[in-house]
This record gives sequence, structure tokens and C-alpha cells, in this order.
Amino acid sequence: MQAWEEFLKYQEKQLGAETIQKWLKPLKVVHFDACNLYLEAQDSFQVLWFEEHIRPHVLEKLFNNNNHQIKVHVALHEQQLVSGNSKKGKKGQQQSFAPLKITSDQIDPWATIQNFTPSESNEVPYKLVCELTGYDPAKDSFGMPTMGLSLFTPTYFYGNSGSGKTHLLMALSAAFEAQGYNTLYVKAETFTEHVVSAIRSGSMQTFRKAYRHLDVLLIDDIHLFARRAATQEELFHTFNTLHTAGKQIILSATTTPHLLPAIEPRLMSRFEWGITLKLDKLPINMLPLWIKKRCGYINFPISEDIETYLITHFSHNAKSLCRALDTLLFQRQLDRRNIHRLGQPFQDLQLAKQYLAKLIEDEKKNALTPQKIVRIVADFYGLRMEDILGKSQSHDCSLPRQIAMHLCRQELKMPFLKIGAFFDRDHSTVMSSVKQIQKKIEEQEKEVGTTNAEILRRIHSGV
Repeated sequence: MQAWEEFLKYQEKQLGAETIQKWLKPLKVVHFDACNLYLEAQDSFQVLWFEEHIRPHVLEKLFNNNNHQIKVHVALHEQQLVSGNSKKGKKGQQQSFAPLKITSDQIDPWATIQNFTPSESNEVPYKLVCELTGYDPAKDSFGMPTMGLSLFTPTYFYGNSGSGKTHLLMALSAAFEAQGYNTLYVKAETFTEHVVSAIRSGSMQTFRKAYRHLDVLLIDDIHLFARRAATQEELFHTFNTLHTAGKQIILSATTTPHLLPAIEPRLMSRFEWGITLKLDKLPINMLPLWIKKRCGYINFPISEDIETYLITHFSHNAKSLCRALDTLLFQRQLDRRNIHRLGQPFQDLQLAKQYLAKLIEDEKKNALTPQKIVRIVADFYGLRMEDILGKSQSHDCSLPRQIAMHLCRQELKMPFLKIGAFFDRDHSTVMSSVKQIQKKIEEQEKEVGTTNAEILRRIHSGV
């Protein structure tokens, strides 16, 4: 199409040949007529870049021989907006999309500040949440916040799966919304879906109006933005707008900002502008209190021996305990033998074991083991498990081996002697390896830090 070729030459003079070669030349012309040009992009970021940088020039400079405006339609490859193989030779037509709707993800009613069980190691994050929202644990009521909404922005929580990140973000969202703030809570996947939907439907202004006029934006699991260029680009501008306006941004991830894998440095640095707080899983001695809170919430009291049984088999995180309690309640309600006992404390340990047998079996299959850690590390590095467990001292094998040892110590709390036995190494060698990796992480060595963070993400996402 001659008009498009001339437009590209014009843009080369405006933006430079290198930019046009990188961003505009890869756009594939899939169909055109006198008044329409249909282009196919390789990814969402290319579409976003076009909308941001080229669309205004199209409106000014792209006309046909009759001096009529040529409309440019840009779509992702997988959308198949144009039927180029139509047997009837119909002109391509632009696919229609549903109007973009920006709404919060569903908030779990259980996830309130009152229902959060703070351990000693989580006291600082919990205190911050209370001061931001005005919640007084002693009175179990909300008053005037003792801390300005944007004093620490962003507020960044990190920790392993089951440490309470999602609970706190949902609790904060509900509390701020109840106080009249314009609040939006979304999971990372939802934010990405909103970006892509806005690009595809030509609704970027709707997206920006929704996200950039908030009082509080909460995004859960931002480590999932890894390698999502369009998402990171839009988050960058959204972050800047909200931060400049003195609004609150609350984020969660599995690791500290500087160790986020495949996240742009300019975003990582912004995530560190506010306060970064670690959340730890509840220690075993705190689980009885958590269980009592949960049982009270679902109106399902249980005996101490069933409580002990639950802790024995589901103590690795609160999510597992939630599933176990919900399973017990569901099975008890289904069991006609117990209809007349509903509302009374559940005390039959043998029946509880029957109800939980399948869940325990599934938990064992998904349980983290040294073998699973080595497999995930090996997959990450493109090695065999035998390479990590073998005797090779090459850097290609020794570094992954040290990381695997460190993860066995960190995630499984294995004694050095047991780690040594598993890897067929002296325990002093294991101690040295674990200390080396820990030191590199603390010193923010990029290779080890981001690798460890990505492997942890895979471990806790079940990859």
C-alpha cells in the first residue's frame, strides 16, 4: 500500500530509521482497501507502542488518493481479525470486543484485618496495616488512622505462598473502601488482562481513567509481571501518575523488589521508594489460634484432638488448613448421619480422618521434597538431576547445586547433615555452600538473587 510506505518514510525522518525498523516495519499488512488498513502485531507491547506513539500521526498524515482519512486497525496475531483466506473474497472486518470494564477482583469475606493472625515476625507489617486503616486490635474497632495514607508509598509486602500477603491486601482494600476511598484491588493476571483488553478494544483512555484516578491501588503477586513488556510499560506510567498525585500503591510479591525476575530496573527502583516488609508463615505454635479464629468464622467448632491432627498434616501454610477445615465442614454437612448434630462441636477423630484421607493423599503428592527442589533447579538451568547430584565441580553444575542446597535449608529447614547425605557431600561443604548463596543474596548479586527468586516462584506456584 503506497500510502503506508510513504507514511513509514515520513516517520523515519521524525523518529529515526532504527526506531521504525524496530517498531513499525515488523507490523504485517494483512488487508487494505481504499479507507482501511489492517495490521498484525507480534505482541501486545507493539500494539501499545503504536497506540502511544503513532496513532496521533496517523490521524494527521495518512490519507488516500482522494484525500480521505485511512483508518488503521492494529491487532495481535492470535486475534485473527482479518479473514485473509475467505473463499468468497470478502473484505477483512475488524473483530468487535466487549466494552472494557475495570472492577476489583473478588474479596474473600474472611480476609479482614480482624481475622489476620499476626506472629511475632509479622508484627511490624500488622502494625502498619492497623495504623493505615485506624484499626485498634484492643478495642476491635476502627477509628481515625494514625498514619497518612500516602506516607509510605508504595507499601510492598513480600513472602512465600501462604504467608498472608493476599489476606492483608484484601483486608486493606475492604477497609479503605469502607472509609470512602476510591480503591481497586486486582491480581497481577487481572491487571494484565485489563491492559490487553484495553489495547484490543481501543479503550486505553478508559483504562487510564480507571487506574490513574484512584486513591488506593492494590496489586497482588506482581512477580507474575515477569517478561510482560506491555503490562510493565503501563504499570510504569500508572505508578508515576498515582505517586506524583500522592496516592497509595500497595503491592505484593514473593521476593524483594531488587530480586524480581525479568522486571524492568526502572520499575524495581520505584517499588523501593516506599516501605518493603517481609511476611512469614505462622509458626506451628500460632496455628491453634488461627484454627480457632477460622472455626469461629465458619461456625464449625472442633475438638482439640482434631485440631492437633490438622496441624500435624496441614501445617505448611494457612491455605492448606483452610482447605482441610472447609473439607471437614462440607463432608459433615453431606453426611446424613450427622444432620442432627450440625452446630455442635465436631469430635469424631476417626470420621475426620476418613473425610480428610483424599486431601492428605493429594497434599503428599504436592509436598515439597529435596527431590522436587533439585528437579526444579535442574529444569531452570537445563540440566539433569544427576548433574546436580553428581561430582562435577564445573561452574555450570556447582552453582545450581549450591542453590539447591540453600533452598533445601531455607524451604525445608533440613539439618546440614541430612542435606549432606542427600547430596552425598560432607556437612561442612553444605554449610559453606549455603552461606555462600545467602551472602550473595544479601549482597544483591544479580545472577544469584534473580535466579533464586524465579526458582522460588516456580516452587510455590507448583511448576
